[in-house]
Amino acid sequence: MLKREKALLETAKLAAFEAGALLREGYRKDGRVAFERKGASDFVTHYDKAAESTIIKRIHSTFPNIAFLGEETGITAGSDSDYTVVVDPLDGTNNFLHGVPHFSVSIAVTKGDELLIGIVYHPLLNEMLWAGVGTGAFLNDKRLVRPIARPLTEMLVSTCLPYNDKGDCATALKQLTILMPQVAGIRSPGSAALEIAYTGLGRFDAFWSQGARLDFWDVAAGIVIARETGCMVTDLTGNPTPAKWNSLVVAHPQRHRALLNCLNATG
Repeated sequence: MLKREKALLETAKLAAFEAGALLREGYRKDGRVAFERKGASDFVTHYDKAAESTIIKRIHSTFPNIAFLGEETGITAGSDSDYTVVVDPLDGTNNFLHGVPHFSVSIAVTKGDELLIGIVYHPLLNEMLWAGVGTGAFLNDKRLVRPIARPLTEMLVSTCLPYNDKGDCATALKQLTILMPQVAGIRSPGSAALEIAYTGLGRFDAFWSQGARLDFWDVAAGIVIARETGCMVTDLTGNPTPAKWNSLVVAHPQRHRALLNCLNATG
């Protein structure tokens, strides 16, 4: 990584930490968190907006001309057109609203079409998963190594499911039906950024999604982390660099093809 990109990585890590502190404070407050409805199973809280504002402010303080793509603020143009910061300030808002302790701050950086930096921070566990292309992936200060390739029958696989008609329920059900008899377990915890990053960490053996609609800010940071641990990341056609991530499979290289075959067998 270039010196400037390393500085951007460190600034983004600090921004994730500051946003996470805000979310941690909000999560621990008594009473129900107020929210607005953006669409089916799609909610936004004051904390989503405040965390995104915190991230943008922190990064702009060092990189005033950088562009942003934020879940809550949309596209903010910058004169430094090569770099874009991709922000999901609260990935797992539904969990946050219901008091489920599984959500994250997700920040990625792209350079042109290349995914360059990924940061996924779990504020309640104070775990920061981060990576830069060519630098490896880390949990806080510990460098991660490629997880082992378990047999399919021992694999714990994570996914996102399309609730309240938010996505293709029929496809998700077909894929669940074909995978369930073949793996040790399937989980849908509710923060795609964390689950993709956890695949790189080895807490999950794979992640896939097709039926659910995932936006770029949901997956970008996790993809960088997973790839830097040696995981293979493609869409369901096997394309590692699709124009849009309409589907996703993340797994150890020795298991990736088997998962693709299973999922594509649904037609």
